[in-house]
Amino acid sequence: MANQLPTSQAEAHGSAHGPGRYFLIWIILLVFTITTVITGRMDLGAANLPLALLIASVKATLVVLFFMHLSESHGVNRLVFVVSILFVMVLMLGVFGDLLTRWPLSLPGGMPTTEGPEFSVPLPHVPAH
Repeated sequence: MANQLPTSQAEAHGSAHGPGRYFLIWIILLVFTITTVITGRMDLGAANLPLALLIASVKATLVVLFFMHLSESHGVNRLVFVVSILFVMVLMLGVFGDLLTRWPLSLPGGMPTTEGPEFSVPLPHVPAH
């Protein structure tokens, strides 16, 4: 019986793994989610957005690699994943590159205050009776 067929689909692919692997990835995803909530309530200045994007990217990569089984896939699927990551990075580089080269007052948060003297409107004079 040397030519016995594998009994399950996981054995047919040569990668049998149990629920422990998924539990570990789930715990890691929970830790990153808690980190997202904690850092989202902090004021880290210019580091807020890059940190949030980094955490989200790591979480998405873990989901794709382990829950969607890309770590076991070969060839075109991995190529599509890498090309899509590169495409998103190029798009983000274009957006943030554009924002970094703009005049500060043209940015949404760079609006001048309306409380300054340059915006004061003279009140109409009301004669006293």
